[in-house]
Amino acid sequence: MTNSWHERFSTEEYVYGKEPNEFLVSAVQELPKGKVLCIAEGEGRNAVYLASLGFDVTSWDFAQAGLDKTKQLADEKGVVVTTELRDLAEVTWEEGQWDAIIHIFGHFPRNVLDRTLVGIKKALKPGGFYISELYTKEQLRYGTGGPRNEEMLCDPINLLKQFNGYFVKHFHIGEVNRVEGQLHTGTAHVVQSVFQKREED
Repeated sequence: MTNSWHERFSTEEYVYGKEPNEFLVSAVQELPKGKVLCIAEGEGRNAVYLASLGFDVTSWDFAQAGLDKTKQLADEKGVVVTTELRDLAEVTWEEGQWDAIIHIFGHFPRNVLDRTLVGIKKALKPGGFYISELYTKEQLRYGTGGPRNEEMLCDPINLLKQFNGYFVKHFHIGEVNRVEGQLHTGTAHVVQSVFQKREED
């Protein structure tokens, strides 16, 4: 089976740029340092940024070319990121492994997304954080990045249902301006989330 993401990342250019996502930069400022997982992390811009802040970062992606570029960027910035080739449609989630899980513009079919969110809830430690910025279905009107298939775009109500019972530190739906390499540029429609798993009683 061809892996279109591997092909997309098999260039010298970082197609989403080397700078971290703006929302992530603001969202992690108050997070205690700990073990962080970045899923569908692509070429590593967010993982490398988090490593530069002192987090212990692991990056998962389905494209080996993306993981190779993550290592290259980490070397360039003088930090360490653990990279692992993972298919979210099949990955096994271990319980209570992560202080935070980062999910920036990782878009999947609804069944894979729901499976992933269930896994994330299992894998977060008590008190841990899920941080995401995802394109909503409204993004089809903008054409400034993301899948052109509505099923692959995020329904904010689904996110709220999935994380029912979590403490909502931040939840926002609306327009943002993003300049992230050649593939995310311009005004976009997103949902931003910071959900915290409640401490066990």
